[in-house]
Amino acid sequence: MLEKNRKNETDEVKQKYWRIMNDMQNAFRDASVNYRQKLVYNLLNAVKENNQKEFFWRVLRALNARSDKSEVTKLSKEIRRMYPLSSSEFEKLAYSVILGIMSVESEGGD
Repeated sequence: MLEKNRKNETDEVKQKYWRIMNDMQNAFRDASVNYRQKLVYNLLNAVKENNQKEFFWRVLRALNARSDKSEVTKLSKEIRRMYPLSSSEFEKLAYSVILGIMSVESEGGD
C-alpha cells in the first residue's frame, strides 16, 4: 500500500513538471527567438549558481510581462507558491521551465 502511494505521488510530481513545461511553452510562444535565448541563458546561469532568488525573479518577471493571458497568471501564481525549494526540486522546476521556453517552435524567418 505504501509503495502504491509513493508511485502515485511520484506520478503526480512528474505530471506537475510536465504541465509547467507545457504552460511555459504556451506562455512564450509569441516571444522572439532572441528574447527566449537571452532569458534561457540568464536562467541557466542562475541554475548553475543555485541562485533560486535570481531564477524565480527572472521567471516571474518574464511571466508577468505576459500576464494578459489568464493561464499565464495562473502559472505565475503556481511557480510563486513553490519558492523556496530543495536543491533537487529546484533543478526539476528549473529545467522544466527552461525546456518549456526552449521547445517553442519558431515561426518563419525569426
